[in-house]
Amino acid sequence: MTSAPAPAADWRRLLPQAREALCVLPDVADVGLGVAHTDSTSLVWRVYVRDDRGAAGDGVPTMLLGLPTHVVTAGTSWQTADAPFVTAGASIETNHDKREASLGCFARDSSGRPVLLSCSHVLFPGFTIIDDLAVYTPNYSKCCSSGVRIGQPVFDRNVKAQPTEGDEWVGGYHAGTWTGGFNWIPAKVRVMGTVVNGHASETDCAMARLDPGVKFHNAWQVDLGGSTTTIPLKGAVIDGHGIVPGPPVGTLPSSEQYVRIYNAVNGRLRFATMLSHPATQDDPDPLIFTIGVSGPKDHGRGSKANVNQFLILPRPSPIPGQSLSDGYRNGEELTFEDGDSGSVVINHDNQIIAMIIRAGPIDEFFKLDRSAIEFASVGNLAFATPIAKVLDRLQVSVPSADQGWSGTVPSTGIPSPVLLRGPAAVGGQARLRTADELRRQLHTSVLGRLLLGKIPQHRSEVRRLLSSVREVTATWRTLQGPVFYHHCVRSAELPGHRIPDRINGVSRDQLADIMLPLLIRHATPPLRRDLERYGRLIFQALLSVDTLHDVPRALARPGRPS
Repeated sequence: MTSAPAPAADWRRLLPQAREALCVLPDVADVGLGVAHTDSTSLVWRVYVRDDRGAAGDGVPTMLLGLPTHVVTAGTSWQTADAPFVTAGASIETNHDKREASLGCFARDSSGRPVLLSCSHVLFPGFTIIDDLAVYTPNYSKCCSSGVRIGQPVFDRNVKAQPTEGDEWVGGYHAGTWTGGFNWIPAKVRVMGTVVNGHASETDCAMARLDPGVKFHNAWQVDLGGSTTTIPLKGAVIDGHGIVPGPPVGTLPSSEQYVRIYNAVNGRLRFATMLSHPATQDDPDPLIFTIGVSGPKDHGRGSKANVNQFLILPRPSPIPGQSLSDGYRNGEELTFEDGDSGSVVINHDNQIIAMIIRAGPIDEFFKLDRSAIEFASVGNLAFATPIAKVLDRLQVSVPSADQGWSGTVPSTGIPSPVLLRGPAAVGGQARLRTADELRRQLHTSVLGRLLLGKIPQHRSEVRRLLSSVREVTATWRTLQGPVFYHHCVRSAELPGHRIPDRINGVSRDQLADIMLPLLIRHATPPLRRDLERYGRLIFQALLSVDTLHDVPRALARPGRPS
């Protein structure tokens, strides 16, 4: 599936029209701009429905405004005023990168505090650190959800990365990047089909400390045939692999040979078996593949070449009494995809055995007889790290429980800051100094004093609107509001940092013109009255500033350039 050759910004401007056209249909909950299910470079309208079978039969077109549609079942949302309840396999994203991936499972860190586990390239996209980096779990998707913050990725600038050949760094902090979830060992590395000697990592893992009040459960909530089934994760295998190789070609797997994978990004419970190779003196473990795997997009997404991984072959979901050929004739999609990153793999005893870190086309790694039914219609394999390596790298453990480990993060107790030293602390001090100076200067003008009085009066309500009213949140995020806000924070830390006039095709004017009436529509009477009286005047004054330090002067002379 391919889209017309237009920039994403052009399609984003058409998003309101797409929503207007599709949200009148039965069971359509929302519409967003996303990527195609089978091609992460092609754009589609993602149509979020309460029942994808009903909505697909009730008129969702295959094409709208020149772009294909993709029907997605919308997940159940919650009120963000309450503490979120999060299960294993939840769809997560960060405020640094809006691509969805999977929360693998929950664990205890070395201090006994609850954390979530996922891939490093999920929690630290592009290896990059930002001071307010946080993890969110969305209600619907990256493009139209009102995401709920659930945690903060764990990193430590005092753990220094080590240099390697080729200007690579690994194992810790270096120049604003974090590679603490990777180790670095010699390997034969397959890069674009060529086997070369180099280095690769056995792990691509990271953790995020859960926020106070978050309720968590190490169990999958899976929709099977319209009913929700709970699959508890009963701890992790740390002695051995916890799984056996898949069966010979042409043979149905036994229950002990199946593994299962689930994540809320695609919402499907997948079955698979482990690929194996003939054991040799140099390569004695038939389940662990020692050729490193890499690709051209690794650095941009925050990945390293990976080595010593399981290879997992997708299989049809088993049905009692069904033959091998019957399973493959059911038309089930047999592939793994980017959204599986971070998902855990469990065996027939519901024990975690691995974490998926990568997907890749099967033909790049094996010369296969495609006449064999197991390989005839398979897309991507999954590459998965044995869970014991993940736990050892992060120094965490997964409690064993028959119903899946559950709990609520305490709201009080020993403080557990992720990072209170180094450049982040310097940035925090700079923000405080800027705030003090801005307050001092704002007191010198009528409009400045008005703004100082209204901020504490309405701050909590504006935050609530931006975080819990889906229409406001979706528009704020679609119009790059969080990115503009981040530049304002950077301007508070660095006096010369300029706030962009335009981000990803969205101007400050567009952001203000759309957000102001939207906030007025959803505001309580006191906030609505003040926004109607003063909102346009203040917004127009602020649109002219280059940096945060220009605000007092702009408000002193509203309507003029600063």
